[in-house]
Amino acid sequence: MSRFLPVILLIVLFSGCTAKVEKADMAARKGDYAKAVELYREALEKDNMKAPEMAEARYSLGKVLDKMSRMDEAVEEYRLAVELKPDNIKYYMAMADDLDAMGLLEQEVIILRNASILDNTNPHVRAMLGTAYARLGQYTNARAEFEAALRLNSRDPQSHVNMGLLYDKEGNAAKAVESLENALKVNPEYDPALLTLGAMYTRLGKYQDSVRIYKKLASIKPSNLKYRNSLGIAYYNNAQYGAALKEFKSVAKDDPNFPGIQDYMRLADRGMKLAGGKAKK
Repeated sequence: MSRFLPVILLIVLFSGCTAKVEKADMAARKGDYAKAVELYREALEKDNMKAPEMAEARYSLGKVLDKMSRMDEAVEEYRLAVELKPDNIKYYMAMADDLDAMGLLEQEVIILRNASILDNTNPHVRAMLGTAYARLGQYTNARAEFEAALRLNSRDPQSHVNMGLLYDKEGNAAKAVESLENALKVNPEYDPALLTLGAMYTRLGKYQDSVRIYKKLASIKPSNLKYRNSLGIAYYNNAQYGAALKEFKSVAKDDPNFPGIQDYMRLADRGMKLAGGKAKK
């Protein structure tokens, strides 16, 4: 009979720790992060809590620490979760997110490469790895990952944006624009594609296309004064001074202190006067 006592004791200990984890989860849901951390740590301090079943508790603790802006501690919890359950890709991704935010790109690449080995058919992993490579200036590696991400999921607009940004870095404006327009074919209201494309068209001097893009942005989010101001600038660049002035006045009405808006209005008004009746409407 006595040989069964350790097993029974282990079950009791595990149940007690599980109860603490459940209380920690509840505290986290209520936003009491300090209490949640305390309860998670109490549960995880037990020797028997090195069991794979506690990997999720490590992960949950890491998420709470992230909410408290304690990313270095969160990374350690994600690392321990990976040690307990090395086949759960979300632990790698959480760690990579924090390493990215901390600017530790070399470490992020190592983690994401491990995640890619675990599942090389995950487009999010491949895209995130490509972004890390690009930020490190390793554009050949970045291209390989972005292309893989697109093969795995051509319906992800961000992967098209990633390719567009990479082409732009390489000085291939035509391919960059094509990739960004492809992102809009997938999702016509995808902000990152619209913002990047609008800026690119402006830089290339394609002001009519710039107007088209910023009109789309302003129509999607009319309360965003930056978008509306950018539309006014696009109108101005395209010599549509009347439309520019109207847009700037609309921005000024909503926020008289919007940065530079008074100067923009003066420029548009002067443009109208200098152009006379020849200005575009």
